[in-house]
Amino acid sequence: MRSVALAGLVAALCVRVGLAQRAPSPFTTYSYQLHDPLTGWHAPVTNARSNTLRLWMVGGLHGGVGAFVYAETQNTWGHSRGRFHVKQDWSGDSLSQNDEASHLFFGYTLTRTFAAHWRWAGMTPRGSRKIGAFESAFVLTMVEALDAFNPAQGLGVSDLVFDYAGAGVGLWTLSHPGDGGIRTSIKVPARARLFAENVRQSDNYIFWVTYRPPLGWGVKQPLSVGLGHSTRRAPDGVTPVREVHFGIGTTLPDVVRTFSPRAAHYLGILDFYYFNLNFTATLK
Repeated sequence: MRSVALAGLVAALCVRVGLAQRAPSPFTTYSYQLHDPLTGWHAPVTNARSNTLRLWMVGGLHGGVGAFVYAETQNTWGHSRGRFHVKQDWSGDSLSQNDEASHLFFGYTLTRTFAAHWRWAGMTPRGSRKIGAFESAFVLTMVEALDAFNPAQGLGVSDLVFDYAGAGVGLWTLSHPGDGGIRTSIKVPARARLFAENVRQSDNYIFWVTYRPPLGWGVKQPLSVGLGHSTRRAPDGVTPVREVHFGIGTTLPDVVRTFSPRAAHYLGILDFYYFNLNFTATLK
């Protein structure tokens, strides 16, 4: 319950910071617009009372989702009731750094998602980016804090490094928009919990670095090339085998952008999944 309380606390803290950093209207009943450097459009923002309500809505959503995620981590990976210990996670978890790749992905994706939420709530573009990166880093740090007291897990130093690297890359791409991204996909459809419960479920995920070349269509060109990383099991069912994937694919917002750039803008937080065709190379 302490982690749930901390999730609520950080959500409330973000709301208070948002209230302090929000760009106020000189006329409280007048609707004004903020320039959004990510799209080049003006983002409509309503009066101060409406902005405050949105901030608390986002804070409440994050606190509630944080409580749900806490419960899922405890049910999936075991309860954090042991002694503090550090795990050998770089080469001792049988995942050949695919776990670190997942932490990079989550740091990146959560930063961009949280920033979009706070931007919708009325914060300035710069303020929403900073709060998004801070909240992402805090949430992922708390996950490692839980693992540190979990007898079956342990604090992962390299996990934290990749968490913060992902948050940093997410912050950079929000400040300097481009055509690249960090995304994920699955090899085969599978029914599972929110988080992977074992190495075979973890092996089902591919983590990608993608690039969308403008070509002749410019921003409406939907296809991107990707370099992916994953693992699988050797014939003995235990030994990890590293896989590198070369793919071509797209995301839902990129497809929608071909006929409606404005609709794609609102679907931006769904660009984390990479629909693709790929061929695989195995590294010994």
